[in-house]
Amino acid sequence: MKKLLNNEYVLLICRIIVGLMFIVVGVGKIANPEEFAQEIANYQILPYLFVNITAIIVPWIELFAGILLLLGVQTKSSSIVIAVMTVVFTIAVIIAIAKGLNIECGCYSNIASQQVGLLKVLENIGLLILTFIIILSDNKKFSLK
Repeated sequence: MKKLLNNEYVLLICRIIVGLMFIVVGVGKIANPEEFAQEIANYQILPYLFVNITAIIVPWIELFAGILLLLGVQTKSSSIVIAVMTVVFTIAVIIAIAKGLNIECGCYSNIASQQVGLLKVLENIGLLILTFIIILSDNKKFSLK
């Protein structure tokens, strides 16, 4: 495991995958805040008062965390932010599944459609694994800082 965490190429691949993913989904949501707000509301978790502000703030956090991660700036901090968001998103998906909601996850906005379900939970777990590899690594190669 230590060998994997210290391999600069594994770390770079993880940063590229996670960083690009969060940049792309963030931009998609920023471009369509109304659609993202509706997707948030469909989960029936947040009070309506918080739906719009969440739809505005979350995509910008996704975008900036993705950019920082891709550039290798504040890598651990941006990875922790991404991990926390991914855990929250996964909990929301699990709640939607438990409620029996047949809704789109809202993950990719207008880029791609994906229903909440076990596949989404597994995808998020995979994303968390990549993120934890970044968090646990001490390798700074290919980073700006």
